[in-house]
Amino acid sequence: VQYKSIYRSSGINAEYGDAQLPGHTNRVNKVILVPNDTALITVSDDRTIRVWIKRSSGEYWPSICQTLEWCVSALALDNFHLFVGLESGNVNHYKLTEDLNRITLLRILNVHQMRVTDLIYWAQNDWLLSVGKDKAFHWYTADSSRRMGSYVSNAACTSLAMDRPAAFVFVGDYSGAIHMIKLGEESKFGLVTTLAGHSGSIRQLLWDDERGRLISCSADKTVFVWEIAEGEGTALQLHCHRDRVNAVAFSGQPELILFSFGADKKMCVWNLRTERQQAALWEESNECQECREPFFWNLERLWNERKAPTKRQHHCRRCGRAVCGECSPNLSILPLYGFELPVRMCRPCYQQIPDNELCSSTSTHNILIDQTCVHLDQAKKLLAVAGTDNTIRLYDIAACL
Repeated sequence: VQYKSIYRSSGINAEYGDAQLPGHTNRVNKVILVPNDTALITVSDDRTIRVWIKRSSGEYWPSICQTLEWCVSALALDNFHLFVGLESGNVNHYKLTEDLNRITLLRILNVHQMRVTDLIYWAQNDWLLSVGKDKAFHWYTADSSRRMGSYVSNAACTSLAMDRPAAFVFVGDYSGAIHMIKLGEESKFGLVTTLAGHSGSIRQLLWDDERGRLISCSADKTVFVWEIAEGEGTALQLHCHRDRVNAVAFSGQPELILFSFGADKKMCVWNLRTERQQAALWEESNECQECREPFFWNLERLWNERKAPTKRQHHCRRCGRAVCGECSPNLSILPLYGFELPVRMCRPCYQQIPDNELCSSTSTHNILIDQTCVHLDQAKKLLAVAGTDNTIRLYDIAACL
């Protein structure tokens, strides 16, 4: 499947013009496209909350610019209730007017001891979920500010996602672990399991309500798609970036398109309708499983056979066998297993790999600026992206869907 690049000659689809929103003077930590409106909300380390409204001229101008005492690090919006997390650990609760021209401070919640890193607000149940650098996850009722439950991780918490119908929350932390927590009465609240797979800090989590899947991106350069609803605990690994993956955005049914943004200044567009298989588990061995020569740590055999310790262990990404460099000299992409960059393969796999395993449905686009956060509005087919240059850009992604 071939996709058209969303980066036109002007950098933006003509429908939205050259929609770049400068104004912030420090890192933009969160951007949210307001549902059912041509507006967006941003928060930044420059200590401001900004609401941008599209004017009749087609340009976006801030209707609100609220300056706070602390850097604003997190944002959640539902039913015109606005929650912002601060560097101090507090969470401010605002009410946004329907015309998006005024916000009113309702209460200040002293939630964390350090910087708030992510927030979720569910207006239907009046639940506020938060994580922070103090390693804590907290669950509050927003109206009464009553704490319903807490969980402490072994590392600083970085991101949140929620399965609302089943009342499960997923907490990503700096160690790469993802903790699955059940929300409920005191007897039911608690840790269900911990998903292990990433080797770097979790940068963002997304929940796919329709298929019951969790999507995670990490500083280890990978994106994982976890099959949670099936109860198997399997995960598809997606490899296309050469540096940490900062953000992901997902378009659900019927498109099933995933956008990933990396510090390598690339945007990858993944077609999740394409069939993929879980990558092979790596086998461990003291000798090459192809030529049977000992690896350099197999001292007993090296001594008995009077051989020099020259063989290093590698792994074939297709079969998972432990092989030496001489038995795995070939590199190839493996889209069926999620590898869109050339990876190591043993000689037998490379010689017998069928053509259908080499067909890619992923497109890659070069971008000029490293991206810090993104938000996708599937109904409007609009993608809001904040860059390290503190500018927000809007893209019409209809050509990709």
